[in-house]
Amino acid sequence: METAKEGILGQTEKIMRVIAACCLFGMALLTGADVAMRGAFNTPIFGCEEIVSILGVIAVGFALPYAHFQKSHIGVEILVRRFSKETRDKIKLVTNSVTLALVALIAWRMFLYAKTIGASGEVSMNLELPEYYVIYVLAFGFSVYSICLLMDVINFFLEREA
Repeated sequence: METAKEGILGQTEKIMRVIAACCLFGMALLTGADVAMRGAFNTPIFGCEEIVSILGVIAVGFALPYAHFQKSHIGVEILVRRFSKETRDKIKLVTNSVTLALVALIAWRMFLYAKTIGASGEVSMNLELPEYYVIYVLAFGFSVYSICLLMDVINFFLEREA
C-alpha cells in the first residue's frame, strides 16, 4: 500500500505548497512595491492591503497539509517523550482524532459559510472582489488537512494489524 506522501494526497500537498510559497512571495513583493510607491511617489498601490490579506489566507490554508507532513505543528514533546512508545502512539491517535473532528467541522462550516456569502453577494471593501472565493479556497485547504489527519488515523490501525 502506498503512503499518503506518495499518492494523490502527496501530489496535492506539493501543489498546495508551491501555491502557498508563491502567495508568500507575492505578499512580500506587493508589500515592498507598496512601501516603495508610498516613499517615492506618495502614491500607495490601491487595494494592496486586501490583496495581501487574501494571499495570506491562501498561504495559511495551503500550508496546513505541508506542515502536517513535516510534523511541524506545535506539540508538547517535553512531557510526551517521557512516556512509553505505546502510550505516545495512543496519545497521537487521540490527538489526531480530535483534531480531525475539529478541522473537518471547520471545513464543512466554511463551505456552508462561503455559500451563504456568495448568495448574499458580499464583496471586499476597496477592490470589490467576491469574498466567498477566498473562503472556498481556505475550506479546501482545511479539507485536505482533514484527509491528511484521516490517513494518519487509518495508518495507525493498519500498522497495529501488521
